[in-house]
Amino acid sequence: MQKIYIVDDDASVRESLHFLMQSMGWQAEIFSGIDAFLQHTAEHHTLTGCLLLDVRMPGKSGLAWLEEGETPFPLLPVIVMTGHGTIETCRRAFRHGAFEFYTKPLDVDALIETINGALQESEQRESAWSAQQQLSQRYAQLSVREREVLSLLVEGQTSKEIGRLLDLSPRTVDAHRASIFQKVGVSNLAQVIRDYQRLHPAAS
Repeated sequence: MQKIYIVDDDASVRESLHFLMQSMGWQAEIFSGIDAFLQHTAEHHTLTGCLLLDVRMPGKSGLAWLEEGETPFPLLPVIVMTGHGTIETCRRAFRHGAFEFYTKPLDVDALIETINGALQESEQRESAWSAQQQLSQRYAQLSVREREVLSLLVEGQTSKEIGRLLDLSPRTVDAHRASIFQKVGVSNLAQVIRDYQRLHPAAS
């Protein structure tokens, strides 16, 4: 279930945002710092909803956390908030994946509109992630030999060329090819190539 996660060291901001979220019918949880949020959510990497994150807080700041690298919550758009906004802070936040950036005092109507957009974005990310997981599971069924054949098929090698490279007869290669198509639920090579590129974007 989607939730709004509010991380801000200012108790009055936390409470007012929590009240606003409830008035909109959204579930929300509040945290006084990024460490408290991470401790609470450490085992839940598929969180959906959105994160309202203050930039400046005692301990680890919200911006410092964003700048550490890839977020552990890829399905959770981050809306950054600050009472000390500068162009450079805004630029750094967007460079590290912020969905939107707001200065305090917050424009409530604009924030609500942005949260709606972030929730839709989270749903889209979850749908794409689920499809990717299902795709990975189908291709995980392939044997080592089938994966070797698959990688060469994607490179454009013919059955005869693959057979020569793997010391197999063309008929055996064709049998592996048919097994690959059956296991992953596709009917032609174009679909296999498309799926392979989704699973191995660096290879495409």
